[in-house]
Amino acid sequence: MYGKGSQANNTNVRRDSDVDIAVEWTETFDVNLWGDTVGMTPQQLGYVPAAVGVDPVDFRLRVERALVTEFGAASVDRTGDKAVKVLAGPTTFDADVVPCLQMRRYDRPQLFHQGHRLYPRSGGSIDNYPQQHYDNGVAKNAATGGRYKDIVRGLKRLESELVATGTLPNAYPSYLTECLVYNVPNGYFGNARLLDDLRGALSYLWGELRTLAPPESWLEMSELLFLFHGATGRSVSDAYRLVDVAWTAVGIRD
Repeated sequence: MYGKGSQANNTNVRRDSDVDIAVEWTETFDVNLWGDTVGMTPQQLGYVPAAVGVDPVDFRLRVERALVTEFGAASVDRTGDKAVKVLAGPTTFDADVVPCLQMRRYDRPQLFHQGHRLYPRSGGSIDNYPQQHYDNGVAKNAATGGRYKDIVRGLKRLESELVATGTLPNAYPSYLTECLVYNVPNGYFGNARLLDDLRGALSYLWGELRTLAPPESWLEMSELLFLFHGATGRSVSDAYRLVDVAWTAVGIRD
């Protein structure tokens, strides 16, 4: 069990008051075959398959029962697609508890990236790499003199203000904001004023997104998945809308 999301990555603002917690099954692991490893056997890849795995539906039910036992049925919302919500108490925040299974992505024999796989109630599965996401965020922040996380938080606050005034119809996922700023080259950070860093980042993003064609090289912060390509559910038009409105709001253009 470990923290994830904006709180764990230290990019949270007031709208991110929920705490995200992963409850991960680690006794066995799911396998994702990538690239040339598709079709290879466990022996070729260098692992021994488990005789018996865990059913993700059963694992979620076990997590739900444990939460109900600890916090009471009235405080546990089990209807979420990906997470089980534990409602805030007198001394606690709301928490989104995500049941997931340990997962390995094999890029070639003996080489794997460890992450986790979650199974939404709506079907399918989603692979995430929270440790790589965290590590790369720390490295980006260090490389930009702490400005990376400052700009992420600043853009999130600006987005909340734009939603409150009706300029934006809704807030976009915090993960998208973090990844957009992550893909801004480090040279755009480090100006004398934080506002100039924000303007520089937005100017770069606007220029890259204005054609609404997914940038080919942009990655999630784990650097293991493309930000827009594949079945991510993320929209380039949403990203452009956020950047375009924010760009106007900070006085770059009318």
